[in-house]
Amino acid sequence: MKIDELNIISFGKFKDKKITLSNGLNIIYGENETGKTTIHKFIEGMFFGFFKPYSKRKIYTDDYEKFFPWKYNKYCGVLKFEYKGELYRIERNFVKGFDDVKIYDDKTGEDVTNLFEYDPVLRLHCPNSRLLGFNSIVYNNTVSIKQLGSKTDDGLSKEVKDSLINIGGSLDEDISVKNAVEKLNKEMDFIGTASQRKSSPYGKTVEELNALLNERKEAVKYIKQIEEEKNCLNKMKQEMMKLEKYRKTLKKQLEAIERKEIKGKYEEAIKLSDEIENFKREIEDLKDCENLNLIDYTQLITLKKEKDGIEKNINDCNDEIKKIDKSIKNVFESMKKLEKFTNIDNDEFDDIVEGYKMLYNVKDKLEEIDREINEINRDDEKDNENMGDLVNDVYTYEEIEDKRNAILYKTEYTNTMFLKTRLDEKSKELKKKNLLIIVLWFLMAGSVFLGFKNNLFFIVAISFLVFNIYIIRLKSEIKNYIQKLNEQIKDSEDREEERNQQLKSLDKDMEEILNKYNCSNKIELKKLLNMNYEKSIKYKNIDESFENLNVEKNNLIEEIEKLKEKLSKYLFLLEGVVDFTLEDVNKLQKEYFEYIRLKNMKDKLLEEKNYLDDKLNSFNSKIDQISKEIEEIFARNSLSNVEEFEQGLKGKEKYETLKSNLENKELLLNNILGSRNLEYLKSKTLEVNDCFNDDFNVLEKEKLASELGKTEENINDMRYNIARVEERVENLVLNFRPLVEIEEDIDIVGKKKDEYEKRLESLKMARDTIEGISKNIQRDFAPVLNRQVSEIIKNITDGRYSEAKIDENLNISIVEPDTNTIVDIDKLSGGTIDQLYFAIRFGIANLVIEEGIPLILDDCFVQYDIKRLENILKFLENESKNRQIIMFTCHTRESELISKHNAKFNYIKL
Repeated sequence: MKIDELNIISFGKFKDKKITLSNGLNIIYGENETGKTTIHKFIEGMFFGFFKPYSKRKIYTDDYEKFFPWKYNKYCGVLKFEYKGELYRIERNFVKGFDDVKIYDDKTGEDVTNLFEYDPVLRLHCPNSRLLGFNSIVYNNTVSIKQLGSKTDDGLSKEVKDSLINIGGSLDEDISVKNAVEKLNKEMDFIGTASQRKSSPYGKTVEELNALLNERKEAVKYIKQIEEEKNCLNKMKQEMMKLEKYRKTLKKQLEAIERKEIKGKYEEAIKLSDEIENFKREIEDLKDCENLNLIDYTQLITLKKEKDGIEKNINDCNDEIKKIDKSIKNVFESMKKLEKFTNIDNDEFDDIVEGYKMLYNVKDKLEEIDREINEINRDDEKDNENMGDLVNDVYTYEEIEDKRNAILYKTEYTNTMFLKTRLDEKSKELKKKNLLIIVLWFLMAGSVFLGFKNNLFFIVAISFLVFNIYIIRLKSEIKNYIQKLNEQIKDSEDREEERNQQLKSLDKDMEEILNKYNCSNKIELKKLLNMNYEKSIKYKNIDESFENLNVEKNNLIEEIEKLKEKLSKYLFLLEGVVDFTLEDVNKLQKEYFEYIRLKNMKDKLLEEKNYLDDKLNSFNSKIDQISKEIEEIFARNSLSNVEEFEQGLKGKEKYETLKSNLENKELLLNNILGSRNLEYLKSKTLEVNDCFNDDFNVLEKEKLASELGKTEENINDMRYNIARVEERVENLVLNFRPLVEIEEDIDIVGKKKDEYEKRLESLKMARDTIEGISKNIQRDFAPVLNRQVSEIIKNITDGRYSEAKIDENLNISIVEPDTNTIVDIDKLSGGTIDQLYFAIRFGIANLVIEEGIPLILDDCFVQYDIKRLENILKFLENESKNRQIIMFTCHTRESELISKHNAKFNYIKL
């Protein structure tokens, strides 16, 4: 046997690794942790798998987990080898739960797996069964030698003994004592014992025989029961004949009385026939009401109610539209009064108001300068004490006033109003979107429901869904916008509150300044300043002050002209008022805000009117649809109004009552006539009139009928009982086989049982004889094993030791050549012990394993010195001529020593 190729698809650290081996000696070199042991285990796994031997269930060894691929889910490989001139290929999947083995003829590709032994425990075919002839224990203790593993395992002694027994005294392994004993045991186990009634042929035969004996006993019991039932059946049949004879007599008596009843039946039949004709005439008159549909009427009433409700809604909508139109008219009239703001937007109006306020302040300042100039021209003599404080307070007052005006006339209020208006608009828009989403959901659900009837509605449903998603997205944007508006309004209101607080504080400061000088307003304060301050200045530099005031006055006049020019196109807002005040400006602001409010109200009213118009159109469409459905119902039932429908339904009810009465009368007539007709009854009536009197005894007929009924019941009961007895007899017959067949089966099975008993006795005798002979075979093979091991020891120790002794448990000792005494191996050096264990492994392999099985060595010479290594390599070199040797090593000395002797070998570096 020769291993040609290892294809490691996924095993341990390797993936898609191929190694090609040759005849003779193969050295696989690799440093530590390069995967030598992994390749060694791959060869073992391909032949044996990673299962514990002699186990009654499938148990994996630790090597399964140890060599599971590190990074891949696959755990498999291929091994190609040559055996007796044939090329084979083993493919194995190691993955637990999916493990599988396939063996192919590598020349033809034929699957030859079934030619190999099947292991029922592993549920796999075993390549080693036909090719190697031994299990993993023998493999790991003979031809496979690992690092520091030359010593044999305890389990090997049993395997070797079994192999030696199989070889026999003739040294021929084809004569297998062990296999013969196992075969006898298997056959005895197959036949089994009487207690193994379900799992062995003998047990089944005993159980079958007992069952047949019980069956015969039951059959005899059933036969006696059948005889009893047949006797009872005969008595019942005799009683049945008497009852039938009595029934015949009663029937003859009743027939005589029934002939007298024919006249009454004829008269009743004539009466029923007349009533039936009358019913048919009335039914024909009401034929038109037959097809009226009560469901249509119910639907019609529902549609009428729905139409009335919608018409009420239409009236309500019209009333609401009238109210809105009136409100719109009022708003337009109010807006007409403020139409001067039509083309002015918020920002533009803010600029106008700011301009008017500036103009007012400049004019006011101009007036003050004029007064100052006048004061200079009039009287400049007054006491100037405390003028410094007064001047500072006036300047402070004016600064505070400027701050107040700046705060007061900020457009915060306008901005807040605008934001609230936008919030109101967007809130209404959000409500509309919510309503539209609900409507779309209902439309989509309706389309899906109709889609089960017509697939086109599914497309409509998808359209509604897409549109709904778009509306939902718009709704989300509006909600975000509303949220921002709320935040802006809150921020604006907060600023308004802060502004009011600032105004209160500034008013308080201004009030304190006025109270300080007993003034009620700014004008009085200015007057006081002018009265005192200007006079003091006059003493210093009257001319200079006068000139400065004139310059300032001219500047103010120039500024006023510019402002007037800027505001010239907006003079119409103040309606021609030239000397306007702040109150006029505030009034203008209020008018503008009122205009904005009216404009928003107008938009709101128009929006509501449009909504009501749409709603009204929807109601009108619904009215049209309902009217169309009502017309269709009238057309379907050939009617023109509800009153006709109600009368028709009453006619239909009468029609159905008449039909029911007709059917009842016809049923009564049929019951009277039976299979006969009126002519037959008429003829029989004439016969009765000729032969019999009208009177007959009704009580006697009833008595006879009652008696006949009882007799019929008794006959039926008797028939039922007879049938029951006959059925029981038939069932009893079905419960057992013919007694003759049972007796025949008892005879056959009894003979079969006797054969099994004789066979078991013969097998037991043969097994005992073979086992007695095999006990002495071990002694015959001990000299052969000792001789082979001694010869190997002599070669690998270079003649130092030449005789070894091995007992039945494979314990080894050596004959010391100097003293000629037997020495236990524990007293020898480690290197010599390794040599001895290598020799015993090799000797056992030659005895129990077929010649030519590859020898696999994994770093097993690490304790050898150069001399010992050279000797063992010479031995292996010679042995490689007869078998393939695969040597794994982490040293280079093996290849160097072999190369030194010019020996051929295949060198593989990992």
